[in-house]
Amino acid sequence: MPSDSLPSLRNSLLAIVLGVLSIVAVTTSPRAAAEEPAGGPLSLLITYRTAPVDRPAFRTYLQKEGRAQLAKLQRDGAIKSYQILFNPFAHGGTWDAMTVVSFARYTDTQRWMTLEQTSPGGLTAAGTRLVQTIDTYSADLTWQGDAENASHADAIYYVIPYEFGSASEYEKFVDGYVLPQVKGWMQEGVLGSYRIFMNRYPVGRPWDALFIYEYRDLEAFGKRAETVTKVRRTLENDSVWKQLHAIKQTLRSETENTIAVSLAQP
Repeated sequence: MPSDSLPSLRNSLLAIVLGVLSIVAVTTSPRAAAEEPAGGPLSLLITYRTAPVDRPAFRTYLQKEGRAQLAKLQRDGAIKSYQILFNPFAHGGTWDAMTVVSFARYTDTQRWMTLEQTSPGGLTAAGTRLVQTIDTYSADLTWQGDAENASHADAIYYVIPYEFGSASEYEKFVDGYVLPQVKGWMQEGVLGSYRIFMNRYPVGRPWDALFIYEYRDLEAFGKRAETVTKVRRTLENDSVWKQLHAIKQTLRSETENTIAVSLAQP
């Protein structure tokens, strides 16, 4: 086959697959948000980088003073929920910690903007002295799911950022390719929950979609590769999934992954 015919063939295949998915997604998509989000985003994802020498102190700060401030905001109704994730490994290519904040209403972000005037990134003065950079992303929690007995104290979180070209095509890709695998991982007993965020303002940002997978514990996370292979074998007869698997590299690109733990009170 001439090389100049490959792009047109790939585009034709993509059009067929996405056409099928546009029908399937109407009845099978377990989305947490509407196709077109109404109003402003309800999630903030805030990442922090600190010097290696300050990592122990910053972790302690987040567990104590940082967590106490977020808990008070939740009690006061300023935020709906929060989670603090910490990277257990020092790695200059990604963040040291990330706070996921959700709001009941978009207008509640006004209180967060007021807080930012004195507490950048939700940190008090003690916390800001320990960080080098803070990055805040407004996002929509578009897909989420929990297995039975999903919450585990020893959970390991795997955070994966993706970039894509078309948001509408990517949403169909998640519905037809990603979610069937995720459900399989849950059935295998290794995955406790998943959250997939879509960046509301992706222009110039390092990710368009962010996946947060919660593995039950370190042992379950260690079985990730073999579980992925096992579940994919069960999907090989699904024509839509198989076609998307063949062209997935043309739909999105993956950047630096992060392993994390959820910080509780020490």
